[in-house]
Amino acid sequence: MEEVREQHECDYQLASGISHDVETSDNVFMQTAARLPWLLIGMIGGLGNSVLLGNFEANFASNPKMALFILLIGGTGGNVGIQSSAIVVQGLVNNTLKPGNIMKQVLKESVVSLINASIISLIVFVYNFFMLGDTGITASVSLSLFSVVMFASIFGTLVPMTLNKMKIDPALATGPFITITNDIIGMMIYMLVTSMLT
Repeated sequence: MEEVREQHECDYQLASGISHDVETSDNVFMQTAARLPWLLIGMIGGLGNSVLLGNFEANFASNPKMALFILLIGGTGGNVGIQSSAIVVQGLVNNTLKPGNIMKQVLKESVVSLINASIISLIVFVYNFFMLGDTGITASVSLSLFSVVMFASIFGTLVPMTLNKMKIDPALATGPFITITNDIIGMMIYMLVTSMLT
């Protein structure tokens, strides 16, 4: 039981972006060394996102309402990716997900994400249609959200499986890595779709 508890704590810390096992009793330097790497990677991801958004400054100037949905797109993509990867990691840990079932899991996750993406994007479409009255931004936000949810779900499924196959702890996939990647890809999708539709 002690071994199971320690493994669970280690996985939880990896999922939180803590690079190695630390305890509350560890000194400040050990705790900083365990946390800082992923925080720096997150910072780099955030700077990358700001550069990406800066390239679409003219779009924001002509349609300022675009900025209202940046957090919605990024947050939803991150949440979906973490949900998908958490389910896969759990399946790998308790042996309910076998290497031969990878395509079956990807297909299942694709169907789940298709349903979730449809419902979420439809709710946002209806809300924006009545609140904003701008069909261009309404359509681009809904289509972007649909695409981001689909991408995040499949990405969140494949990453832990790939890490597991490479003999790397798949719990790494459930934390900052998925969130950072989905933020950047989500913003790229949103900017490109909005550029085409508005």
